[in-house]
Amino acid sequence: MDFPELDLGVALSKAEGNLKFLAEASNSPDWKGTMTQGMAILDTLNAVQEARKTLQIILHEQRKK
Repeated sequence: MDFPELDLGVALSKAEGNLKFLAEASNSPDWKGTMTQGMAILDTLNAVQEARKTLQIILHEQRKK
């Protein structure tokens, strides 16, 4: 792990992409899951997006130093 910030960014991007895929699937008429499961996907997607934004802010502040 030479670049932990980069590794974290890549992991968050991958998680966000997978959650976006699941969010789209949960909005499909063919969705077999429950409304609660769909809401959990959307809540988790939002949390990952907020974490990615926070990481970007932290990295930007570190570069200023």
